[in-house]
Amino acid sequence: MRLKPQTYVLTAVAHQRRRVFQRNIIAELFIATLFRYRDSGKFHLHAFVIMPDHLHVLLTPAPDHPIERCVQLIKGGFSYAICKDFQGEVWQDGYHAHRITDINDYQSQLQYIASNPTR
Repeated sequence: MRLKPQTYVLTAVAHQRRRVFQRNIIAELFIATLFRYRDSGKFHLHAFVIMPDHLHVLLTPAPDHPIERCVQLIKGGFSYAICKDFQGEVWQDGYHAHRITDINDYQSQLQYIASNPTR
């Protein structure tokens, strides 16, 4: 268990950059999955953005959940939720997790997430 909470920006990309999240119903299913784990205390959710082919999530894992477990819950939970309505792979292997280093980094990441849809 960590003594000091660490905050991360998680980036995950759809398999072969397919525009999986372009359909509202799929994006809403992802949001429901994200909120379910947030509400169950697996992590504190600070911000997120869903793009057609990738997503960014700013979160602080619960003390007993390393970032790897949070990724497993988010990606795996969504894959399980969508499997009846979606054929093929959902995610590219892996993910990128950037650990926030200070308040300036946190603010910069918040700004990046907020401006990502306009880029």
